[in-house]
Amino acid sequence: MKIDFSQKEEVSEKIRSVVHPTHYHRNFARKTDTTFDLSAKKNKKNVNLYPASVLVPLQYENCMWQVILTRRSMNMKNHSGQISFPGGKFEEEDKSLDTTALREANEEIGLSALNVCLLGALPSHETVTGFRIFPFIGIVTGYENHINSSAEVSEVFKVPLELLLNKRSYSKHIVNWNNEKRSYLAVPYGPYYIWGATARILYNFSEIFSR
Repeated sequence: MKIDFSQKEEVSEKIRSVVHPTHYHRNFARKTDTTFDLSAKKNKKNVNLYPASVLVPLQYENCMWQVILTRRSMNMKNHSGQISFPGGKFEEEDKSLDTTALREANEEIGLSALNVCLLGALPSHETVTGFRIFPFIGIVTGYENHINSSAEVSEVFKVPLELLLNKRSYSKHIVNWNNEKRSYLAVPYGPYYIWGATARILYNFSEIFSR
């Protein structure tokens, strides 16, 4: 059945029904549905990775669902200039992984946890830069694009959810990285090129949503 993305409640209920509950990521362990872009050798060893969380913020605006994304500052050590979700490394003072996502969203783009209703979690993803990323989906209300930390974020923008949940929007590419071939997914949107871990997390979302 085709989903009408202009329908606010229909889409939010569909998402809530297909994603994992928030407590699915109650610890740092790799789950069976974890995706990765590590080499096969490293993947078999299940190397120790830094736990990190991101928020996949959904906002219903102008009669359509949109995803809030950021462009990382060129001054960042990792993934500078890339498109990403608000998020970052788990800190000891965080009570849980979803707390990390909400804290980082507030620090980076001024999105208060009071304006976020978590719907659930998506499969974690492991990166070549040494992180296991735990994504949480949340509905955002009363938020206008804002940069709270220019050291981390250079731009905040929104992309239609319907585009990102269409698997045909994604293309697969092959690059040589450290003398081995590695594939990655990408989806363009206007002047933005969404790829890497962000695109993989969104593609995982599209697969789950389409089931």
